[in-house]
Amino acid sequence: MDHDTAEKTEAADRYLLNEFTPEERIEFEAHYFDCAICADRIRTGSMFIDTVKDVMRAETVQGRQSFWRAWFSPTVLTPSLVALGLMIVVGYQNLVTLPDLEKPQLLSSAVIAPSARAETQTISIDPALRRFNLNFMVDSPRLYSNYICEFTNEKGETILTIESGPRDVSSFTLSLLLASKQFPSGRYAMTLRPQSDRGMIVQRYTFVIGRGGPNEKTPG
Repeated sequence: MDHDTAEKTEAADRYLLNEFTPEERIEFEAHYFDCAICADRIRTGSMFIDTVKDVMRAETVQGRQSFWRAWFSPTVLTPSLVALGLMIVVGYQNLVTLPDLEKPQLLSSAVIAPSARAETQTISIDPALRRFNLNFMVDSPRLYSNYICEFTNEKGETILTIESGPRDVSSFTLSLLLASKQFPSGRYAMTLRPQSDRGMIVQRYTFVIGRGGPNEKTPG
């Protein structure tokens, strides 16, 4: 599935509403792993749906029964809220988020090597942009079908965990599009793990995020 087909068939919305056949789901998942626009729609829509479910679950636990509570029960209200929420999310994306994603943007050609191989690299990003890209040099000791990227800040707190997408070679450059607001200026680490064994570390990378100015290197 290409992006034009995904847009025309409203694939992201149908995926979130579980309207796909198993074959269609597999085809769309293969697409959005490599499509920043569709991945952003899935991520935003999933967050909204999880929030709605949490709210409805909390109300159910309270156990307050009334005519209006019965009328607005989760089984009746949740599908409507999800559909309404998706309309709001899609509208916001069409008016604000997606135009920003589709603006021409100069992607960084700098590649971050594993920590043991190079100095800590400073990546300078434009604060006016919502997103920036990072490129990681991966040389896995063996082939894994998928990897998990775990980002931590200088306090050791995990701030982001994402999948690399399917891989059919063990050595490659991993390019990721990340949200600028999640990475204020400071020092970070990215730990690469196989999805099948999250206790194992394939490689670890350290880098520094700065705002403005050219890329430079600092001592590790």
